[in-house]
Amino acid sequence: MKSVFFLSLMNGGAWGGSEELWFRTALWMSRHDYKIGIGCYDWAEKQDRITELKNAGCAIYLLPNKKGLFKKAAVKKALQSIPFQEYNLTVINQGGWEEILHSPFSNLYKKLPAYIILNHNYNENAVLSFKKQKLLEQWITGAQMNFGATQKIFEVVQNKFNISIDNKQTLVNPVTFTPDTTPGLYPPVTNDSCTWVMLAELDTARKAQDILINALSSPKWKARNWQLHLYGKGKDKEKLEKLISELALEEKVFLKGFTTNIKQTLLDCNLLLQCTLIDAMPLSVVEAMATGRPCVVSKVGDMPAWVEDGVNGFICPALTVEGIDEAMESCWQQKNNWAVFGKNAFETFIKKYPQPYEEKIAEILSIYIN
Repeated sequence: MKSVFFLSLMNGGAWGGSEELWFRTALWMSRHDYKIGIGCYDWAEKQDRITELKNAGCAIYLLPNKKGLFKKAAVKKALQSIPFQEYNLTVINQGGWEEILHSPFSNLYKKLPAYIILNHNYNENAVLSFKKQKLLEQWITGAQMNFGATQKIFEVVQNKFNISIDNKQTLVNPVTFTPDTTPGLYPPVTNDSCTWVMLAELDTARKAQDILINALSSPKWKARNWQLHLYGKGKDKEKLEKLISELALEEKVFLKGFTTNIKQTLLDCNLLLQCTLIDAMPLSVVEAMATGRPCVVSKVGDMPAWVEDGVNGFICPALTVEGIDEAMESCWQQKNNWAVFGKNAFETFIKKYPQPYEEKIAEILSIYIN
């Protein structure tokens, strides 16, 4: 029996979109005659998923979610109890790209029969000591494959640390709903009335909601008939509330909070805006295209590989007030073509997104099982 162990090092929150890939693939593989083991941090909010994995026959090894001085020791002890040697392949999931460099995971590669790494983000300002750079190189060169949510991850590592990555491949994360076989019915733009949405954590340093709001605060935009719904939670909620009030945009821009009904939210909108400073390949863009909605995006991560300016969406020339205004103005002047752009976006999704997702990813991972 083929066997795979999934080890997720993500611990910045209870759950993230970057964990859906391993979770859903592990479920599928366990239900299709693979021996599957799971190692992840213990969060109360994860219990439903952990139960689902257990019921599917997965062996579960929880890493203690402790704080303080004894955290590393507790995680190290839990890690030592995992029988990695009993599995043909270990899939290591990172929220970013460098969790593997920190204790107690830093030397784990020496104990693994075979492993691949899933990387989900990058940091162009990262600084690593010479020792850490060499450790990262050892991890990368020893991997059967290095997967990334965007090609940009590999470019940053290669350019900043002079590490050659020969065995690399991009891998898109799964959408959170079952895609339809046709694009969703496009909402009519009546009397120029339209709704735009943004699905992102309220973190302006990364997601730049403040720049977007400022770009839409000029007299010409205030005179137009649109609404922007910002979905998500985060540390900058009060900052954004204050900005909306200061710019007198209370009837234009709305903080809608967290939503679990992503598909319906996208079906109800005319455009998705993902004009961000830091992103890999945002799931929101893939999901918007899956519903047949055009996107306005920045030149960040792999978004330009999915969005073609003036064909299935629009790309901001720069992530500034002026750059966003330029892209949005071009978009506004072509609003009669938004439905066509949406259909083009759906066609792009069909071409780029692996379906059936879990089966396709399992096939890819199986290549690296010794």
